[in-house]
Amino acid sequence: MKKYLFILILLYSCIEPYNFEGQETRKILGIDATVTNLPGEQMVRLEYSYELDGVDPEFVTGASVFITDNLGNSEPFMEVGSGLYQPDPSFVGIVGRHYQLTIETSEGTQYQSSQEELLEPATIDNIYGQFLALRSETSDGFDRGVQFLVDIDGVDENIHNYRFEYVKDYEIEVPYGSLLVYNAETNTIDPREPSIKLCYIKEPSETLDIATTSGQTTNVLREYPIVFLSEDEPDLLGKFSLTLKNYRISSAAYQYYKDLKENNESAGSFFDRQKGSLVGNIQNTSDLSEPVLGYFEVAGITETYQIFEAGTWRDEGFRADAILGGCANLIDTVQTIDILNGNVDFGTNLIYNFASTEAILEETGYNVQTLLIPNTCADCRIYGTLQKPEFWD
Repeated sequence: MKKYLFILILLYSCIEPYNFEGQETRKILGIDATVTNLPGEQMVRLEYSYELDGVDPEFVTGASVFITDNLGNSEPFMEVGSGLYQPDPSFVGIVGRHYQLTIETSEGTQYQSSQEELLEPATIDNIYGQFLALRSETSDGFDRGVQFLVDIDGVDENIHNYRFEYVKDYEIEVPYGSLLVYNAETNTIDPREPSIKLCYIKEPSETLDIATTSGQTTNVLREYPIVFLSEDEPDLLGKFSLTLKNYRISSAAYQYYKDLKENNESAGSFFDRQKGSLVGNIQNTSDLSEPVLGYFEVAGITETYQIFEAGTWRDEGFRADAILGGCANLIDTVQTIDILNGNVDFGTNLIYNFASTEAILEETGYNVQTLLIPNTCADCRIYGTLQKPEFWD
């Protein structure tokens, strides 16, 4: 997740459009940096801001990037491409140590962060879902679905601040997964391998989700909402998994993210009270007035997942809409002999099956009807991948 956002305000007018002309802009360095207690999570990404009518970001290459801790240890981050810098894969942050990020660009400009402590990660006690009917924000009715919640246990008496990331993994099964395929080289209709009836979809979160125990009597979170999935979404038609990462962050990092959310969730009116510039924890060491986008996040992470079987909330009233329910009306038939004679243009259709197995055996297939199905109803790869998640079984 990028810890800085470029805001584009769209202006609407009921009278006439406003033709925007970009003025001279200042190139600003954006830094997305993380150090945690888990392997594979450490990274620094560098890129420059670009004009509103720009197309591609300008990545920062050739920089010297390293972090130091309060014991004098230093760890270099090597450039791996597209402005991304990573340390040796074995490197992890250590709980209780303080880390400082230093960056020197190829032009010789140096940027440095404040020292940030890696806090002990909190425990994810439980991930679960509740079937709810919530009043809709877009209509007069209710949105029915499953609200996924998490319980977090604190590890000490201090205030706990969190940032959450989640990944949804779920199955999608097309109603008429293609069983056969035409082989033009051998002029035969052969069994299709592998099956393309059941696929898997992975969707990471794209929102900035933060929470704090400040103001509470205890440092625990109970029934904290992570994501709501309505009945008209495909996520819960089959098996579903929610993987949650809980980043325990500092109070300063929490305030930065809180300000970031408020800046980007405002209505965007010129008459709104402006919240001022967003100040992170990284500065140009020789020019403190230069704005720097981004934040050096040092966090203790806990990660876990929970799998939910299809139909888990059926007894509570959850009824997922049958997506692709109209596929039965789209079945077409052609003579098998027309396929073998090259007289069939499949278009986006796939072969589902022969209409009669007995006829295939008795008549060698030449007078058998073949069922054709649009690929949207016969090929799950349109929606996901055949690669099953490693933890699925």
